[in-house]
Amino acid sequence: MRIMKTIQFTPIKKSVLGLIPPPIPASKMLPEWYKQQNSIIDDKLIMNDKGSLNITVKKCMPVLDDMTAGYYITLPSDVIVSFKEGRALFSWSLDVLSQQNTDGKIDVLPNLVSSHSVEQVSNLQIPYEYSNEPFKWNNYYRITTPEGYSCMFRQPSWRFDLPFYTFSGIVDTDKHPVPVNFPFLIRQDWEGIIEAGTPIVQVIPFKRTDWSSEVLGTNNKKGSREFRKSTKKLMHRYKDNWRSIKVWK
Repeated sequence: MRIMKTIQFTPIKKSVLGLIPPPIPASKMLPEWYKQQNSIIDDKLIMNDKGSLNITVKKCMPVLDDMTAGYYITLPSDVIVSFKEGRALFSWSLDVLSQQNTDGKIDVLPNLVSSHSVEQVSNLQIPYEYSNEPFKWNNYYRITTPEGYSCMFRQPSWRFDLPFYTFSGIVDTDKHPVPVNFPFLIRQDWEGIIEAGTPIVQVIPFKRTDWSSEVLGTNNKKGSREFRKSTKKLMHRYKDNWRSIKVWK
């Protein structure tokens, strides 16, 4: 029986609840391009002279497992992106970050976006389509994993349509006591609205362990036998023979 681990998302303030949506399983946010992608080219299954079927990326289980791994942190508000004198500017509804407490005082949360200095990544070769100034998504939930587990934070997988690029990082979230914020770049050729609910960070918990590496010979008779067995089926070879189901709730 598989034992399910629990990742915890704790709001930084009580006022976060009801204002800022908590992270959700990535499996609940498959991108539109993937949903609309046909599984078979031209809707008719054929095999070419090299023995390959005309299937698309939608039949690739490693892609689906990557796309649905972990959890998404999403934008709680529409964010307007504009440029002035070459510098990106961000604005959003202030209401999403403020709430009146029972004592009548207004509780204000940190801004959705803050900035880093250009010098922090001065040696990084940033692609020409992105502004060289790094910004930061501020996070309103502390992320806690069981002992021995860390989290990888990265750009939402297979989302080349997004006008920003969130930097990757690994944090030992079983020990880190405060929320993790996420540096990102914005495209300098893009202005418009990044809509509320857009995934901005993919959170993938994993177990820490030590590894060593070794290089073996080319003899892989067992693997070759196993692969030949799978060729009896035209499709779903990996899915039916070797794939393990991943569950994120």
